[in-house]
Amino acid sequence: MAFPYLRSTILPLVIGCVAGIVVIAGLTAGYYGWQLFAVAVITGVIVGVPFGLWNVRRMRATPPLTRPASPTMDPSAAAREMDPGRAEPYPPAPDQGRS
Repeated sequence: MAFPYLRSTILPLVIGCVAGIVVIAGLTAGYYGWQLFAVAVITGVIVGVPFGLWNVRRMRATPPLTRPASPTMDPSAAAREMDPGRAEPYPPAPDQGRS
């Protein structure tokens, strides 16, 4: 099994964000004791771990975006390289022209 790089990146970020939200809300409400930070850590772990795991699963289930065609595969790329001011029309959309 490979090391879960995505999970090990997303989980600390989500836990830190949730704990940060709790700290900011507590400081705004006027709580300045160490108990606020203890509650923030506990809340960050309890809420952040399930949400982070859900987020990682959702990211893995989503198909990747298609990459645009490489400029080296474009037949008119050489002409545009020689004359950058040359007008190049956009190709029609896949559904353009259909009734």
